[in-house]
Amino acid sequence: MMSDAVEIAAPHLQQEQARLALLRVDVRDASAVWLRNFRVYMRTWKLQLAAPLLEPIFTVFAFGWGIGSLIAARVENISYLSFVGAGVLAFTVIMRALFETTYSAYFRMVYQSTYDAILATPVGAESLAFAEILWAVSKAALDAVIILLILVIFGAATSPYAALAPLPLLLCSLLIAGLSLGITAHVRDIDSFNLYMALFFSSIFLCGAWFPLEVLPRALRYLAWALPLTSGIDLARACLTGRFRLRHLSELAYLLLMAFVFTEWALRSLRRRMAA
Repeated sequence: MMSDAVEIAAPHLQQEQARLALLRVDVRDASAVWLRNFRVYMRTWKLQLAAPLLEPIFTVFAFGWGIGSLIAARVENISYLSFVGAGVLAFTVIMRALFETTYSAYFRMVYQSTYDAILATPVGAESLAFAEILWAVSKAALDAVIILLILVIFGAATSPYAALAPLPLLLCSLLIAGLSLGITAHVRDIDSFNLYMALFFSSIFLCGAWFPLEVLPRALRYLAWALPLTSGIDLARACLTGRFRLRHLSELAYLLLMAFVFTEWALRSLRRRMAA
């Protein structure tokens, strides 16, 4: 009888695994998990907002006015302050999504057993993972608004389209959150994040945040354009300065594709981790 039940259930399980994990997300369950994270955040919201307020100000001073004062020429026909503004915005937004779905998620999963407690309810692993990703993007969105206001005050945003600058970077934060949560689902020791962080922070210097890609060797330029963050920064800079190009459509499509791929991978990875 047991073997018959297994044989009957096996095709059903295979069909479930073949379906997109995103289609198994329950919106109400994901919303409940997101709301739980929001309530926890509100206990320490003042401390949580300190970093996004202070870091961009010092970064703009250091890069925009400090290094910018040493650069007489304009970079890509815009001031260095406007050029680096997109990098400041991207760096802070991406960091928020990165740390929220690596160290913070790992603590909730392993040390605090929050994931086990949530999965003891009717909430599924896919809904939990999707809520974690959306929560990371939500925190990144809040940081993006704050930083954009700072850039406007400092004169780094020169176009009325600057209000749209956070949108491509939120797509970046979505794909980074998916990638990072997927990696977190495979990490067995917290020190294993060191390699991922080293690779990630190294790639930031190749994505056109602080200097134009034209100064790189050709091979590194190809590598830089393969990084989704490069497209996000290029789109954000176009919004800040109002200088749009036809290539931005393909960059937007690339970000959407990578966000979908990494989110799907994260949902599947977390289900396997929690079922192990």
